[in-house]
Amino acid sequence: MGRNNQWLKPVLAKGVAMLLLLRLKNSPADDVIKPTLEAWYRVITHKKAWDVALDKGRFETAFMILGQTCDWFPTPKQLLEALPRREYPELPPPPPKTAEELATEQEKMERNVQRLKAILRGEI
Repeated sequence: MGRNNQWLKPVLAKGVAMLLLLRLKNSPADDVIKPTLEAWYRVITHKKAWDVALDKGRFETAFMILGQTCDWFPTPKQLLEALPRREYPELPPPPPKTAEELATEQEKMERNVQRLKAILRGEI
C-alpha cells in the first residue's frame, strides 16, 4: 500500500519494552520478543496509515494507559482501544476580506434573496 509507518517501530519497541519491565502475566519469553514486535507492527499497520505528528504521542499515551491498567500482557487490540482521540492542530483564522470581496458577497446575497422572493411569489 506504500504507507510509511516505519516511525512506529521504535515507538512500539519502547512501549513493549516498558510492558515487559512491568513483568505482566503472560509476557512473551525473551526468545519471542522480536517476533512479537513484528506481529504487533503488522497488525497495527494493516490497511492503516499512521501519522507521526498526529499519532506518536497517542501511542505513547496508550502504552502508559496499558501499563497502569493491565495485569496481563496486552494485545494489539487493547493498544488500539487505549489510543486517545486524535487532536488536530487548530486552523489559523481566514484572512480578512477586502471591501471589494465584501461588496461582491453582499450583491450575491441580495440576488439570492430576490430569487427566493420570486420563488415564494410563484414567479419562478
